[in-house]
Amino acid sequence: MIQVRKIGLSGIKERMKEKIGRDFFIFLFFLFLSSLFWLLNELNKEAVADVSIPFHYQNFFKDKILVNKVPSHIDLKIQAPGYTLLKYKLSPRLVPVNLDLRSYLVYQKGKSNVYYVVTKDLQGRLKRRFSGEMNILEIQPDTLYFKFDISKSKKVAVVPHINFSLEKQYMLSSLVNTSPDSILVTGPSSIIDTLKDIHTIHMDYPKLRRAVNEEVELIKSKKLSYSADNVFITIPVEQYTEATLKVPIIVTNLPDSMNLRTFPDQVTLSCNVALGRYENIFPGIFRAEVDYSSVSTNIGKQLKVNVTSFPDYVQSVRISPAFVDFIIEKK
Repeated sequence: MIQVRKIGLSGIKERMKEKIGRDFFIFLFFLFLSSLFWLLNELNKEAVADVSIPFHYQNFFKDKILVNKVPSHIDLKIQAPGYTLLKYKLSPRLVPVNLDLRSYLVYQKGKSNVYYVVTKDLQGRLKRRFSGEMNILEIQPDTLYFKFDISKSKKVAVVPHINFSLEKQYMLSSLVNTSPDSILVTGPSSIIDTLKDIHTIHMDYPKLRRAVNEEVELIKSKKLSYSADNVFITIPVEQYTEATLKVPIIVTNLPDSMNLRTFPDQVTLSCNVALGRYENIFPGIFRAEVDYSSVSTNIGKQLKVNVTSFPDYVQSVRISPAFVDFIIEKK
């Protein structure tokens, strides 16, 4: 007796799924193989693509300096097998080509400071950079221009760019200064000839009670080189006191045949001075003057007393009296 096994609807569905799944994976496998063969066939064919090559320049003229911007990359249109192009396209970073100007023909544009290199002359170097299967169809730019200027050096003053304020009863004991106070700057003569000074970056120092001695960066230009990148700024701050002393009055522009006497013959001078400088205060470092040429013929007029000289470490100079009586006598 022959036994017939009954297959339910669910069994039929499972078998169909297995067959479809198996056929689908077989289809994907052959699709992958055909795509791979197609890709390999295409990569063997000649193709054209653009490649950008980084460039470094070497050995410019020793007595000149480059003042224009030269291309950092050169663009090539190349023809090569697809797999060669793919290798360069997938390369994360191309090694720069070093262009030694001593090794190539450099032309001068008339009698100017402009020189140029025809990139067509670089084809041999560029082809060696790639595989022998590559053919260069086009190079852009077709010419590299180099504009030079005479290199010049100059010593220029450093100017501190600062804002500061002082607490009450404090003053500068001397002038704000930098160390060094000047630096050597080198660059194109067209810039160096008009360069007068170099500034520090801006700094704020509010309500100072003590001296500042701080390293500060200089504001620099990319076209210039500097003997120093930073300087030290000194703000000499000290507590001050008041100094009072007698200073004799000196007559200026007095004719040899005349004599002028003032009443009084000296003034009381007051000033603010840092405590550390107080012992340096004496009458000889001040000069109080009256001018004979300002004398009026009107009797009873007075002459104004001017303090014409005093050290830079004193402030708030005041005198009493500000006007003095006088008499004129013939010798």
